[in-house]
Amino acid sequence: MNITARSLFSLSRATWRETLVLMAVAWLVPFLVHIAPWAGPRPLGVHLLPAFWTAFVAVYLYGGLIGLLVALVVPVANLLTTGLPTWERTGLMTLELALFVGFAALLVRRWPTLRLAAPLAWLPAKVITIAAQWALPVFPYTRDPVDHFLASTTSSLAGLGVLLAANVALVHLLPKDRDWDSA
Repeated sequence: MNITARSLFSLSRATWRETLVLMAVAWLVPFLVHIAPWAGPRPLGVHLLPAFWTAFVAVYLYGGLIGLLVALVVPVANLLTTGLPTWERTGLMTLELALFVGFAALLVRRWPTLRLAAPLAWLPAKVITIAAQWALPVFPYTRDPVDHFLASTTSSLAGLGVLLAANVALVHLLPKDRDWDSA
């Protein structure tokens, strides 16, 4: 199978209505998580990764372009409605989601039945985001990169579990063959 950037980010079968509904759901899910009662030291969304859920569903159902649209809208929409992620973290969150979508699109396109695609896509997105934060002066950074990655992964285990469950459910309920979006 020849995988190109065009095939990863093709606008396969999504209508404008479906895209708008997906974007609304992509805003609503993190919004509901952020307004849920929570007394932890960090926002609940840090643990559950709700923005990644809808981005992955968008990638699985409609491909990388729709997933990218969702990924670009969610952080800003949630910042404007809930104040989370904080203004300083919105750029990083957008970068991480965009990277996640790219990796998820690659994995779903290459191995459509891979049940670990969503959690596996999160890992390199997190690593690259931490590296960018460490290497680029536009992002404030004070933590050791390895410590940051380990702490982020540990705090995100519940969200990675939800991503895994969503991935398994999609593969089981809506299986795709290798040429699922070429029709």
